[in-house]
Amino acid sequence: MNHSGSRAFMCIMHHRCLMLSIAWLIALIVPGNSQQANGIQDQIRIFEKDAFLRRVAFPHRTAPSNQSSYDVTSYRLRLTVDPGIKRLHGLVTVDGVVTSGPILQIELDLGGHMSVDSIRLGNTKLEFTRSGDLLLIDLPEIYATGSPFSFSVAYYGNPADGPYDAFGWDVHGPNGQPIIWTLSEPFGASSWWPCKDNPADKADSVRLEITVPKGLIAASNGLLIDTLSNPDNTTTYIWVTKYPISTYLISLAISDYIRFDDTYSSGGTDLPLTYFVYPELYLDALQDFGVTAEMIGFFSTVFGVYPFISEKYGMAVFPWGGAMEHQTLTSYGAVLVRGDNRYDYINAHELAHQWFGDLITMRFWSHIWLNEGFASYAEALWFEHLGGKQAYLNYMQSQYRPYFPGSLFVTDSTNSSALFSSTVYDKGAWVLHMLRGVLGDSVFSACLRDYAADPGLRYGNAVTEDFQAVCETVSGQDLSWFFDQWVYREGRPDYSWSWNSSGDGPYHTDLTIRQNTADPYRMPIQIRLQGPGIDTLFTVWNSMRLQSYSFETAVKPTALLFDPENWILKHIETSDIEEVFVSYNYPNPFNEGTEIDLYLPAVSDMDFEVFNVLGQIVYRSAGHLEAGYHPIHWDGRYQSTQPVASGLYLARIKVLGKVIHRKMILIR
Repeated sequence: MNHSGSRAFMCIMHHRCLMLSIAWLIALIVPGNSQQANGIQDQIRIFEKDAFLRRVAFPHRTAPSNQSSYDVTSYRLRLTVDPGIKRLHGLVTVDGVVTSGPILQIELDLGGHMSVDSIRLGNTKLEFTRSGDLLLIDLPEIYATGSPFSFSVAYYGNPADGPYDAFGWDVHGPNGQPIIWTLSEPFGASSWWPCKDNPADKADSVRLEITVPKGLIAASNGLLIDTLSNPDNTTTYIWVTKYPISTYLISLAISDYIRFDDTYSSGGTDLPLTYFVYPELYLDALQDFGVTAEMIGFFSTVFGVYPFISEKYGMAVFPWGGAMEHQTLTSYGAVLVRGDNRYDYINAHELAHQWFGDLITMRFWSHIWLNEGFASYAEALWFEHLGGKQAYLNYMQSQYRPYFPGSLFVTDSTNSSALFSSTVYDKGAWVLHMLRGVLGDSVFSACLRDYAADPGLRYGNAVTEDFQAVCETVSGQDLSWFFDQWVYREGRPDYSWSWNSSGDGPYHTDLTIRQNTADPYRMPIQIRLQGPGIDTLFTVWNSMRLQSYSFETAVKPTALLFDPENWILKHIETSDIEEVFVSYNYPNPFNEGTEIDLYLPAVSDMDFEVFNVLGQIVYRSAGHLEAGYHPIHWDGRYQSTQPVASGLYLARIKVLGKVIHRKMILIR
């Protein structure tokens, strides 16, 4: 899913005295953290490229235990849509098999705002109860493991009354023509039809029979196999998809559409491209959608053959500020259709989802970056296809943000702000960009293709570790260090560096890199040395808070460029080689011991003292130090004897005429 329109901000503030106290305490200890402390509850802030935020507060969703006992094999939806009274009548048949019996009940998701008429298994009427958004269906007998089942739910209501903003009744054009649309991601499918609303349970096939007033066209997933004119002045459109599909990817798009078609041809196969647009947008859509066939061709070379090649790819316009990757039929915001290809990047984003999101769907919403990060990265690949490597690098820089809140792995998957944040979209794209930098172009490209082709994942579901496993198999490397720090950890490295060059041929260039981060990142860093007649690229591996490197060149360099192509998501600044550097202690808070890094540009006496809150010295060491790097350790004891009490302590370091203070906390 992609968002477009004006930038939006959302903050979710849950103030608690304890959290504010911790925030204040962290501000005392960690440098540069006062801003974080002042806005400690602002971590879920949305700041998304061209953001159109779905302002929905999702309740906590824990899948009922009963739902893990069965697998849905198919859905058959028979829907009658009446925009005049804003009413949906439905008969949904659910076919499945018991995977963990015995069971006496099936639990489906269905919004409490929708009414149920009856539930039948063949000619048998089943008893049922409602519990919030759960529909609990009593089976006529005990079903053992392996037992198939099939029952039909007759229901009705106004789906727009639900809390998920997943179903809309709208109008468009000068005459106010109806437009009925759905957007079920992440938890909204059950607000308009009864289902097992879990992305990990893909139905093998879905049939939708959609009856609408005459003059309207109903578009949906898969292939249109029949259109029926009914005697009551309605029309029924029958769509069938025979590819596995998650519930949130099933959609309706209904209006007085003009339909136009195109074809993508490859290897003797013709893929229908089918578009549904408002009449007033027809000419603009011809221009904007005309690039789609080329996009499919490009992505097919990068990711593998279009995954739903036996059905179609299409787009249906709807009244939203962004787009949504419904399987084989993207819902595309009307405001994006302009006739100038301005929003081709959104077209590319949604198309890429057909591989990453639809073909392979995240198993749990916490891993949504496997959908959105991949699709956002595909935007950059499209621009690389059009304009070369520099266009790609420029586009990746456009996805840079000074701050990405939270980790890429969404710890609270019920939080809509976190699921659809710039962290998931843009940092997700940057993680793939960095992985490309680590592995190299050819190996990285093979990782993407092998991931999309993995028989254990295609038309199924994945978590981050599945993608990691593919990358490790292709590259022959252990990449746990990469995924652990970039997917499951917050933040980014903060580098400062300095260099000098000496000698009279060959020349020796010394580089010192400091990570101003408590827990250093491990990354390869490209270093470019330039001068008269030289332009040499080195790669160094960096994993420490303070690390030095030396390079030899025949010509004296006049410039040193640090990560010149921006392969690393980072904050960086240069510094004077003659500065004294004193890091903040790590870990902090600490228990067994803590350490401060000291870098001296020249020999010096050093005095290190630790004071308690009463101003009493509890530890002291002194000595004569050579120039270079020195770790200073304190084990939380009185002169290395008995332990001191928990609390706040002040370290004072005297060196080269400077006095540096550091605050730190000991927790027993």
